Amino acid sequence: MIDRDFHLRDHDLYRYIFDMAVQIPTGMVSTYGTMARSLGDQAASRAVGMMLAADHARPFKVPCHRVIYSDGRTGWYTGAGKGEERKRELLLSEGVPISDGRVLDLERTVFKDFRVDPILTRMADSQRELAPLVSEHGDAMRFERIAGLDVSYDGDRAFSAMVTVNRDGKVLEEKTARCQVNFPYVPGYLGFREMRPYSSLLNKARQDTLYLIDGHGRAHPRRAGIACQFGVVHGIAVGGVAKSVLTGSMETGSLYIENEEVGRVIKDGQGRERFISVGNRVDLTSLCSLVSSISHNPTTLAHDLCTRYRKGRS
Repeated sequence: MIDRDFHLRDHDLYRYIFDMAVQIPTGMVSTYGTMARSLGDQAASRAVGMMLAADHARPFKVPCHRVIYSDGRTGWYTGAGKGEERKRELLLSEGVPISDGRVLDLERTVFKDFRVDPILTRMADSQRELAPLVSEHGDAMRFERIAGLDVSYDGDRAFSAMVTVNRDGKVLEEKTARCQVNFPYVPGYLGFREMRPYSSLLNKARQDTLYLIDGHGRAHPRRAGIACQFGVVHGIAVGGVAKSVLTGSMETGSLYIENEEVGRVIKDGQGRERFISVGNRVDLTSLCSLVSSISHNPTTLAHDLCTRYRKGRS
């Protein structure tokens, strides 16, 4: 039994980072990588830097100047390419040793003892728990209703769209929604950023509809990308239709991870290259056949719709 609420919750990663930053003592620094590892995954290092630099509401004063690069470079302050001198001035005033733009004696100066919930570890574990629940059986060609879903962002505001078509590509239904998302993109954890925007499009999940998500399913390091999360949590048939590879290696049109075929590259009905992987309750061969046979890829239609919606609402 999976924890549905955990997959659908708005996990505020900003608050995690802000809470960690205030733990860094005066006279010490930490690094983006150290903070990411404390959360559970080094892959979040870039996201840590982006969150500290973001124009995002802060419930208290955050000493983001105390977070530096792992090689000792102090880096920017108040945005990309800005405030390097001001950051060094602040650190020097707090007693941090700096020479030639780098913090000295990192072994002594870098703070590592954060008191924090390793949320990314828990997320990765939840994906591993979900992966065995994915069904890779079911004929995608039996569906007469195919819904494409995509999401577009303006900062941390998500604008999602769903376009449902029939097998001839005729549009049957369009729907849009928006919500605040406080979880930035971290490689391997896209599902926790996009489950809420996608789920807000469902009044009730339909068993007579195949849902196509702009993202990966089985073609994921833990075999549980956003298409799998969406499919298992809602108990529906889902396919992943991605524009690029997240992980694995391509061999003669198939995508492999550890010698397991987890996806294929095809051309959709409009001639665009797409990476297809199972999300839930369909098999890979019939899913590829369906996506390539529809004259208008509904995920492309959803992309166009949510872009228009975002521009009209921003």
